[in-house]
Amino acid sequence: MKKQILPAIFVLALVFNACSDDNDDNGNCESCSIEGQNVEICDNGDGTYTFTSGEESDTISSAELLGLTPKQFVDLLCTAQ
Repeated sequence: MKKQILPAIFVLALVFNACSDDNDDNGNCESCSIEGQNVEICDNGDGTYTFTSGEESDTISSAELLGLTPKQFVDLLCTAQ
């Protein structure tokens, strides 16, 4: 029985590690480039957004999006160049 427990624990560890979330997918972000500087807004999932412009970032509320979706907000910024 002891010989079966160690391999079972090893297999379970591999399964849980292989199923971890991938946080690099950029699925909740909208971005564009303004005069060579990247602008990005990411949904934090709690009613706030992370707005990044170049090297600087700030957390903003949904009210600061002026009633626009993140995509509309970024599109508006990028077309207003």
